[in-house]
Amino acid sequence: MKKRLIPVLMALLAIVLIAATCRITIVPDEAPITMVNAAGETVTIEELSVTEQYTVDNWDAKIIPTIQERAVNATEFLSAVTSDLNTAGAAYGNRANETSAWSFCVKGEGMVLDIENADKPNKTNLVLDLKPFDGVADIKLHYGKVFSSNIKNAIRDGVGFLKLDDFTNQVEFADLTTAFNNKVKNEIILAVSADTYAGKIVSFYGCISLQDTKPESLVVIPVELNIVGE
Repeated sequence: MKKRLIPVLMALLAIVLIAATCRITIVPDEAPITMVNAAGETVTIEELSVTEQYTVDNWDAKIIPTIQERAVNATEFLSAVTSDLNTAGAAYGNRANETSAWSFCVKGEGMVLDIENADKPNKTNLVLDLKPFDGVADIKLHYGKVFSSNIKNAIRDGVGFLKLDDFTNQVEFADLTTAFNNKVKNEIILAVSADTYAGKIVSFYGCISLQDTKPESLVVIPVELNIVGE
């Protein structure tokens, strides 16, 4: 029995010696970053992704000013693209290659004739009659929570200066689209009910991507949207 205990005792002794002589470093969890909001509450600031941080840093400084500078009057834009999309794209738009959609920055004023798919928050559009008003729908403003594949890259590609090589990889470049669209969703779409705009005249700046000029394709993502006179 004593012979059997010797190896066990030796092992225990080795453990004790290792514990006594080794330095153990305890790495504490990183303390959360907090701030005091306008209500005087202390809230935790979540760490932003690379593309979210890019959006925070550049939305007001570069993205919006570029859209405003490049924006074509919506009535002029519609006339040009319906006449010849490629000619209009070369004059006013931007695309990555010959198979990509043309992306444009547009601006205008329009009367909201209808809230399309008002009962389907993911597909809602504001249907606009552009100046000069004639009671006929001309273009739509996206006002849904989900951005479909045919419009989701409109802001990123419409500004014209953002390239894949500026980011780590294709995934990060795609995430930039999500960050931009989330900015619009949170600050415009979720901030004001679509019903608020019914029957009103609105002014807007936005971006649109087009592979064709079918009526269902003429959907602008608004980056600025205001009721005229308010």
